[in-house]
Amino acid sequence: MIIGLVGLGEMGAEIGRYFVKNGIEVISVYGERSKISQDRAIKYGIKDVLTIENVSQKSDIIISIIPPNRALETADQYSKYISKDGPIYCDLNAISTMTATKIKALLDERNVNYVDGSIMGGPPKENYSPRTYLSGEMAKNLNFLSGKGVDIIILNGSDFQASAMKMVYAAITKGSKALVAGALIVAKRNNVYQELIDELEYSDEFFHGVALKLIPSIKHKAYRWIGEMNEISSTFKDSGLTGGFHSESENIYELIKDLPPGELSIDEIIGKITDKM
Repeated sequence: MIIGLVGLGEMGAEIGRYFVKNGIEVISVYGERSKISQDRAIKYGIKDVLTIENVSQKSDIIISIIPPNRALETADQYSKYISKDGPIYCDLNAISTMTATKIKALLDERNVNYVDGSIMGGPPKENYSPRTYLSGEMAKNLNFLSGKGVDIIILNGSDFQASAMKMVYAAITKGSKALVAGALIVAKRNNVYQELIDELEYSDEFFHGVALKLIPSIKHKAYRWIGEMNEISSTFKDSGLTGGFHSESENIYELIKDLPPGELSIDEIIGKITDKM
């Protein structure tokens, strides 16, 4: 069994690491990745096969873990070279059901089996595996990966239930952080920032923690969440709502993404954002 891994970020590399630890051969292309990503992949035993074509032709299963705005393009790039009989392409990206439908249509034309998937939570580590939802006719064929860095949950409805699950889950978990950040920006612009922080500390411990701890901790991830908010917004529109809230969340993560590197307190984050407005 050979798994072709597309994406060597924090999540993808760690999942690849646990696959290798469990005796699965994992291949990828990482010549153009950063030195940090390359060194991490080498350390984890993920093999560089140099080209997309090689990954496509050698893999029994291709797993994509990348930013959602690249999901369809990546499926196109990797599926065009597949030559094995009955290969599986599993998309684990935070994509809308509409994007997932486009990917499946593309793969169907090329006789490549599509498995829709989504990852909840952070990268695997000792004593923790992220719950990973799969849907589609071939989803059961990936059940053997459960306990090998991911905790597989098979959904038995439509082909695109896994993507739908990710959209509604992230709409809450990541959308709520954007909501708090947006409220703090508005509070700063209206000269009630500290008063809002004090009121949250007094009357809402949870959102006080979101403001002071969680928003600063996701600053380095914000660039990855921009496309995700767009996918969520599209999903809400397709389900009869306006999608407006998560469209605004996309704008808020754009503002956070452009902050200078390094650790910043929530006061510094909101201050630097509002100074530019």
